[in-house]
Amino acid sequence: MTGPEIAAGGTAAERLLVHAALAAPTNDERAEMAKSAHEISDWTEVFELARINATVPLVQRRLAAEDLYHLAPDTIRADFAHITEHIAAVNDRRLTGSLELLRRCDERGVRCVVLKGMLFSSEIYHDPRYKRMNDLDILVELDQVDTVIEIYREMGLFATSELLGKAPKVRAERSHHLPSFVSRDGALVVGTHWGLITPLAGYTIDYAAIWDRVRRIDFYGVPAWAMSNEDNLHHLGVHLPYYKTGVRELADIWNLARHAASGLDYGLLAAEIAKAGSESLMYHALSLTHRLVPIPEFAALIERIAPRVNRFTRYDTARKTADMHALLRSRSTHTSRIEKAYTEFNMTAVAHEKRTTFGRLWSDLLLVPADEAAKMSSLREPSMLSGLGARVAAPYRLTRVFQRDLGRWLFPAALAKTVFDLGAAYSSELAGKAGIGAAHGDRPGIDEYAAQLGLTRADLQAVLDSQE
Repeated sequence: MTGPEIAAGGTAAERLLVHAALAAPTNDERAEMAKSAHEISDWTEVFELARINATVPLVQRRLAAEDLYHLAPDTIRADFAHITEHIAAVNDRRLTGSLELLRRCDERGVRCVVLKGMLFSSEIYHDPRYKRMNDLDILVELDQVDTVIEIYREMGLFATSELLGKAPKVRAERSHHLPSFVSRDGALVVGTHWGLITPLAGYTIDYAAIWDRVRRIDFYGVPAWAMSNEDNLHHLGVHLPYYKTGVRELADIWNLARHAASGLDYGLLAAEIAKAGSESLMYHALSLTHRLVPIPEFAALIERIAPRVNRFTRYDTARKTADMHALLRSRSTHTSRIEKAYTEFNMTAVAHEKRTTFGRLWSDLLLVPADEAAKMSSLREPSMLSGLGARVAAPYRLTRVFQRDLGRWLFPAALAKTVFDLGAAYSSELAGKAGIGAAHGDRPGIDEYAAQLGLTRADLQAVLDSQE
């Protein structure tokens, strides 16, 4: 793979962004990176692209390693450093807590599989600060979940579901994970999985085969486990958010494939995709990745699974990959805004708090900002008409994404429940004012929940905001 093949047709800043996200560039790629860096006249574009794609630490690290960082003006280097230093501080605290958790799991005989970014930070990037780590994601066997919860309790972690008045428990028939567990200082957030995607989505991943292939690893000096390269790549494709598709997400895919190289069995991967029925998810993920960093094996796999990909995915993926300028500026976290609003809505029984979050939830779903809608429709410079069309289409697009991630019926049921719950909150408040029952039922507001956990409301908000 030669340097010019990567990010072909892009501007110098766009080419530099992609090259700087290569964990182990070849000599040709390093030469192309240096060439692009010396062609740049406006480093603001480089920083903005790195910020949009959530790769500021990764880009800074690579430019420094290639002795190119000094080419950026002082003000741009200060912008890079501000973000990089903040992420480093957060990640260092998260890693410290993660190592303690993994050590306790190993002592209890729990095979704790480290997933995604945390794993790749150790095995591929050799840098625990290479990107913002929202949490530590782990995969454990279903019969070990109760033991893991005991360890969380011993470490003083609480479950986010407890903010909703619900104790964390396994619901294997409708979910693939527990609610997040969080330390009271917010330093450690853990996602506990026994599956890789919700069973309500209809995919049939062979977990017995995955556990047969797991391998023992040394994770920063602590014993842990990892999935095979094939299963990690499958997981990245299945888990890729539909609109949060920046270099931050795609780089893990291409760097894993390049790191594994000939040790990655694409025949096995294709067989697992066929068993799971995940062709559309993998087609989307591999196509976006291959557009920026061509990998011949990806091209062959894309062609192999294409006949079983649904029409919407083929059409939408073609649109996303048609224009690299738009692709590198299309990363959207709008779905996270909706998820946070839904969580906050359920955190309280107080009517006016519910009304505020209800309004934000439905507004974010139905009245999507123009810039976010344009990203979802892969519009480079939308006209008034195309921009309007994108905003009209956005609620449909978001609904498809949530139904894909949550199951066809759970998402509309959850939305309907918000209407019922808002009405119930006001009925309870009116009854309380009339002296009939408690004003807010049996559940407190957000401030009271925070106090019960020994936190302030700002602490709780910081936990929510830490999740992108």
